Amino acid sequence: MDIKKRVVISGGTSGIGLATADILSKEGWETVLIGRNEARGRLAEKEVANSIFIPCDVRKKEDLTQLAEKIKKIGEIYGIVSSAGIYKEGLLENVKDEEIKELFDINVFGTIRFIRELLPFLKKGKGSIVTVASDAAIQGNVQGSLYSATKGAVTAFTRSLALELATDGIRANVVCPGDVRTPLLENQLKIYGGTTEEMENLYPLMRIAEPEEIGNVIAFLLSERASFITGAIIPADGGLTDW
Repeated sequence: MDIKKRVVISGGTSGIGLATADILSKEGWETVLIGRNEARGRLAEKEVANSIFIPCDVRKKEDLTQLAEKIKKIGEIYGIVSSAGIYKEGLLENVKDEEIKELFDINVFGTIRFIRELLPFLKKGKGSIVTVASDAAIQGNVQGSLYSATKGAVTAFTRSLALELATDGIRANVVCPGDVRTPLLENQLKIYGGTTEEMENLYPLMRIAEPEEIGNVIAFLLSERASFITGAIIPADGGLTDW
């Protein structure tokens, strides 16, 4: 298959990011997978055809600078997907300063800096940006005030960015998934308790999402089929935010 376009995906070595990479690869994209865990990254690189892995921690300025240098050598890009993120919950009165910093460093500042570093290469290709937020950006979650704040920030950032980049021919949209069957969710349940069966009862569709279902939404938004969609908030949550 001829490689048509190139996309850079943060959080591309697992979960939604990895599923998105696999879908795009089958559609003829070359995928650049970004992640902190080198071992997991090398496995993902083998799993996804037409992919390369570049280790990068979106919290670190030096990592992002090196990423930009490597992308410059690779060539133009036509898509950026920001799906790197972490989850924490707890009552605000019990939240520690270091937890606030960690969540914002990865979920918010990491997203902003990652996109900022790659934007010059995207402008050459006049591509598209998709960020991954959460249903928590749309409605409040109990013990989720801090996490919701980070995902709400990503949503507002993306919508404003869409206006900022429209004259460059670049689209930017944000996907807001509900619970998705990923390693992130497994870790969440391990730390905070509960089961996927209990979660499923909260959804009108009576189930949680598979990562490929969210990946398909992201792939659509990157494609020419979504050429007149920008600044949109796309809930992919099985009806959760419609309750």
